[in-house]
Amino acid sequence: MNTLSLPSIKISQREWLTIIFAVIVSRTVIYCLGLWGVTEFASGHYAEQPLLQTICRFDCVWFYRIIENGYDLVPQWLSQKNAANWAFMPLQPFIGWIFSKFFFFENPINNARLGLIIASNLAFLFSLPIILMALKQLNFSKATQSAAIWLLCFSPYTVYSTAGYTEPLFIVFVTGVFLFSYRQQWGWVAILGLLAAITRNLGVFLVFPVLIIAIQHYGIHSFVRFKTPALKAISAIWVIPFGFFTYMAYLYFHVGDALAFGHIQIAWGRQLTNPFHWILYGFETGGPKLYLAIMAILAFILNIYLVMRKYYAEAIFMFICLVLPLSSNLNAMPRYAFGLYPTFFGLLLLIERYPNIKTPMLCVFSAASTFIAIGFYSHMMFTV
Repeated sequence: MNTLSLPSIKISQREWLTIIFAVIVSRTVIYCLGLWGVTEFASGHYAEQPLLQTICRFDCVWFYRIIENGYDLVPQWLSQKNAANWAFMPLQPFIGWIFSKFFFFENPINNARLGLIIASNLAFLFSLPIILMALKQLNFSKATQSAAIWLLCFSPYTVYSTAGYTEPLFIVFVTGVFLFSYRQQWGWVAILGLLAAITRNLGVFLVFPVLIIAIQHYGIHSFVRFKTPALKAISAIWVIPFGFFTYMAYLYFHVGDALAFGHIQIAWGRQLTNPFHWILYGFETGGPKLYLAIMAILAFILNIYLVMRKYYAEAIFMFICLVLPLSSNLNAMPRYAFGLYPTFFGLLLLIERYPNIKTPMLCVFSAASTFIAIGFYSHMMFTV
């Protein structure tokens, strides 16, 4: 495709101001209400923790351990001392380490915590314009583009973008891969795909949607005949897993197991099995597990909607990123769903087709986001 024929994805000054305003408002609301909830509802040890420790918890703890000590040689964490930080990919702690160098707390762990928190907030800021550009590329209406900004800022699990997690960074890179695949700019696809795969290991599966979009652009015969545009797409596909395989090689020489990132999941009770087993388990157990099971089902329904709308590349990536975690446990399924570009893309497709649901959806999301923020900062495990 000629560059001149590409649709404009330029973001206007007004849109930039809206993005910045929405980010400031959402961060203020989530931090203030979430931390207020800790003082009102948390008790004991978790009500008395310092501010940075309250915000940077769960996965963020693992990241600052990587910053402080590097990757473990042997499992040494959790109550049974059987967990290691090999499950966590290196890019988020690396960026957090860079930002930590700008601070000089007496306790060096606080430098790492604050560095990670800033990294996730900045990544969230960058996620908004790149999603907006993807919507412009696909000719979404101005109303839906505007709604997208607020939908992301107050999505139910936006608290993770305030707390040093990988979700916002993953959304940036995954959305970038889809955007530049739409625009056939395969060099950017390669770079952003490689970065996604060292942010979260599921990023390596971007090879499948990139291949699907490339086939949609050029046809299967271009690949069979090794035509130049198809070869560029194939080259990008080969680059995407490179960082991931490099991390595997590092683990092999560091601990003797290239798949240590997967094998160590047993410490969190994760073992691959039939995903339907976990759905049934959620309904049989009830309580938080029922909530997790229902959220997983809703995510798969949205995934089916993407298929029905013939967005096969987005649907296949979403399916992989849902079914693999669900095959080992129900825990964190809502977070995995709301940490994906295809999830927001599917919701925005619904808003584009049914504009009347926009306001109710934003209201429900806003209420849920503050509730979950309170639960997260209060160390409630259902929010992990």
